[in-house]
Amino acid sequence: MENGLPNTNIEPGSLLDLHLNKGILPTIDIAGHTFYVDLRMNKLRPKDDFISKGIDFTEIKDYYDRDRRAFVIPYNPTKREFQQDDVSKMTELPTDIIIVQFPNQYELDIVGWNRKHDNSLTDQDVKQMHFEARTLPWIDTNVIEHIKRNVAEQLQPKEEYIVNQPKDNLYKIPTDTQRGLPTHKVFGTEFIVDVNQLELREKANPKNVISLSDMEEKAVQGYRFWYSPNTKGLTTYAEPGAKLAEIPDFVKLDPIGMAKKHNISEDKIDAMDDFKLMVDQDAFDKIAYKGIIPTIDIAGHTFYIDLFNDKLHPKDDIWSRGIIFSELKHYYSYKDDTYTIPFNQGTYTFQEVSLNVKEIPKDLIVVQIPGKRTLDPIGQNKTSDLNTSDYLKKNGVQLQFEAKVIPWHQTRFAETVKRNNGQEIKTEQKKSTSTKQEESEFSKRKGRRM
Repeated sequence: MENGLPNTNIEPGSLLDLHLNKGILPTIDIAGHTFYVDLRMNKLRPKDDFISKGIDFTEIKDYYDRDRRAFVIPYNPTKREFQQDDVSKMTELPTDIIIVQFPNQYELDIVGWNRKHDNSLTDQDVKQMHFEARTLPWIDTNVIEHIKRNVAEQLQPKEEYIVNQPKDNLYKIPTDTQRGLPTHKVFGTEFIVDVNQLELREKANPKNVISLSDMEEKAVQGYRFWYSPNTKGLTTYAEPGAKLAEIPDFVKLDPIGMAKKHNISEDKIDAMDDFKLMVDQDAFDKIAYKGIIPTIDIAGHTFYIDLFNDKLHPKDDIWSRGIIFSELKHYYSYKDDTYTIPFNQGTYTFQEVSLNVKEIPKDLIVVQIPGKRTLDPIGQNKTSDLNTSDYLKKNGVQLQFEAKVIPWHQTRFAETVKRNNGQEIKTEQKKSTSTKQEESEFSKRKGRRM
């Protein structure tokens, strides 16, 4: 008796008999080569190959996909081994590996699994002894996404060329020192209201500042932010004891100061709100009610900001597909609210680049475009089923923008090109060696590019 099942009850010639009594192991075909499913060794052991170390289940445990109930691993068909590589450094689709998917240990070898865990089994449990792994197309993996993200990061400006821009474009002037500024309490702590700088400063500690740029704009009027009673400053919702503070419009906090700042008589200020004072009403009226579409200049050519179709469409060019935002997701920076993309000046389109080129692409430039809510917050409100006037005070409304052109030499991509040329020089130097050594070195380079 083994595992609670007498061997005499096993049907001769059955799959269970072949495995349990005859010692025949299940097999799986991976990219044309047969592997034994050897759970005693905890691995897939390649048949007729004593050089390959096979595929160890311990090494691939992090590659188990619970949704697919299968392992999805990078596999080297030449070495017949699992090959793990750093996806953060990938610049092109690898040529030496493929992605394969195959069942878990229980499904591959129910007999070996149950024997290993002292479970009973019957003839009906063993349904097959041979399996075939599925080779996944690259489009079904996340490798392409990693490559695009790596390329996008190389287009960012190098540290020495980064200019820290303010988080908002609101009109700010020096603090009014000719009068005593009003105060407002936030959970018992008194803050000075400075409408000229659009900020709250703790009265007892003026260095403790809560700026409008750090607040969240409420839909209609007022602002809110997560506040720490301990530090009396900004925090996140995750901090224990954090409180959600809400304040009125600045025109309500200091109507006199806002009237003076915007050159409006005090008797008219009562009917005003921050929206009317901070947002360009002429631009708002043209976009919201007169159907004027905001534009952006990219390298000397005008583009319509068409958020209804989720794209930037070049003016006077009906054949160009323009710049489609859904294709730019890897090129967006949440920190800066910008898209930094390679731009084809001939076709007026976004065009992907390879990190393996030996020279800067002549027909492409790098441009930086503001995020969609900055480009057209009114259009973004409409596509999000919000009021046209919601969330406009911090970023304002503009009819025209200009994309920033980033010279190639200021990007990290330029360093990548230099490295590529350096590798080419080393390759040329190796050509002075024997033909046999040259072929060997070429084979190694070709085999592993990640």
